[in-house]
Amino acid sequence: MSDEQTADVLRKLGVLKARFKEKASGDIHMVALMAQDAAAGEGSLDELRRAYQVLHRLAGSAGTFGFRALGDEARALELILKPYVEAEPGIPEHNAGIPKSLLREHFIGRVLGLENLLIIEDDGQDAAELFKGPSADTSDQPVVLIIEPDRKAAEQLSSALTPHGFSIHCVTPKDLVSEELSRVSVVLIRDNVLISQEQIPWDSGDRPPFICISSRDTFDERYRLATLGVDGFVSEPVDVPLLVDYMERLVDEKIESGTGRVMVIDDDPELLERYSLILEGGGLEVRCVNSPSDILGVLSEFRPDIILMDVQMGHFNGPTLARMLRLDPEWVGLHIIFLSSEEDREFQFDALSQGGDDFLTKPVSDRVLLQAAKVRCYRARQLDKLASRDSLTGLLKHSLANSEVAKEHGRSQRLSYPSVVAMLDLDHFKQVNDRHGHRVGDLVIKGLANLLRHRLRKTDVIGRYGGEEFIVALPNCSMEGARQSMQAVCERMSKITFNGAEGPFSVTVSVGLAPLDAYDKAEEAIEAADRALYRRKSAGRNGVTAA
Repeated sequence: MSDEQTADVLRKLGVLKARFKEKASGDIHMVALMAQDAAAGEGSLDELRRAYQVLHRLAGSAGTFGFRALGDEARALELILKPYVEAEPGIPEHNAGIPKSLLREHFIGRVLGLENLLIIEDDGQDAAELFKGPSADTSDQPVVLIIEPDRKAAEQLSSALTPHGFSIHCVTPKDLVSEELSRVSVVLIRDNVLISQEQIPWDSGDRPPFICISSRDTFDERYRLATLGVDGFVSEPVDVPLLVDYMERLVDEKIESGTGRVMVIDDDPELLERYSLILEGGGLEVRCVNSPSDILGVLSEFRPDIILMDVQMGHFNGPTLARMLRLDPEWVGLHIIFLSSEEDREFQFDALSQGGDDFLTKPVSDRVLLQAAKVRCYRARQLDKLASRDSLTGLLKHSLANSEVAKEHGRSQRLSYPSVVAMLDLDHFKQVNDRHGHRVGDLVIKGLANLLRHRLRKTDVIGRYGGEEFIVALPNCSMEGARQSMQAVCERMSKITFNGAEGPFSVTVSVGLAPLDAYDKAEEAIEAADRALYRRKSAGRNGVTAA
């Protein structure tokens, strides 16, 4: 986030705090009047319930806005009223005991004293700190920083990694501290360089993953490097395809851990807006719902990774709403996190048993809110990948890839722009498995998958069709543009070296293309691309043929 954007968020947070103070002052006076009536034996139980709900809301929100003392006292006053508002209706002894109890607890005086707590603010959380640091690199070509004192060794490693679709930048240890990491996706560093530094010279929250290259692979060496804070470890001689797979996983985790889609449901507009500002400022996509009756429509349109939901919203109950959502099989796996100032563990477990997955106790600090949302979004997407993504490559599975190609076919027809579908197949792949084993064969498949991710656009659809076959849809792309793009993939793939049982080897790939928008059905375009692929195989492989 830029300094200008951060300043805008901080300004909006300041406006929200002022609104909270004004609203809280009015709420305090309202509770005091209701308490005075109750102490005189003139108020109704409904009024007492309203006072309880106001105190409950203050207990949950005051700390978030920096008034922790106010929130703590509101919570204590809320607990005094709780036995009366939760009592079975029609029990006269409870109503009769209210005036004496309120007088005994000096309730009215304590309520009026809440006003004084509105001027006592915490030293507080600096929201600006949450938005500092470079965001994860999302460019088409991941940048790898190699920190290696031996320039020849650095150049050899750079040459081996470049065909896999990485942009390589080599530096010596003396340039380490001054190196700008804002666009670096992953760092490869020699063990003795890191050990001489005694720690990674960047804050863990602001740096890319570090992979250490070591000539020694022992327990003591690994433990020492883990103590220094490395994220990955490879021993020499470096198996480049294994290293590439390692880097891909760490880079994906870094990027995905900072993104996600969050739906927030709360009837407190100031709190709802604050949550939204903090989460969006932290890089998450947010949709807010103030009225629970709007949940189903927003849910279908926004399709969040997680839901943050208040437990009590007027006459709506959070656990009941969660149970209602679970009635639809589509939302059975949706991660629902309850937010409440209720600290009773039995109450929390009961709420979770009715359809929730987790519980955050209000007041929730900005940092805890953001970190909790990011971690749970990441976990939700990981679980979703198990269902929709191929476990070996991380690409779309066959059925989902077909579905996405069909969607793109519909868009290209509707909006009248050209799109292309490509079918790819690794050449002589059976020989790879026979000669070098399935483990090496899997590395070859992952090598092509990683190459496609790096060489193609973020908008392109990439799927594993089965075995060594892949499918790609290229939206808003001409046949000539698709041919050039796929030819570049073929050339890069042929330059990648894999280590097998019989020594180093390389693998080529054949591609068939078809204009997706030129066919009445997506299936017809896929079949045309498949026929073009096998004409390419017959013509000598390692290249591109168009339908």
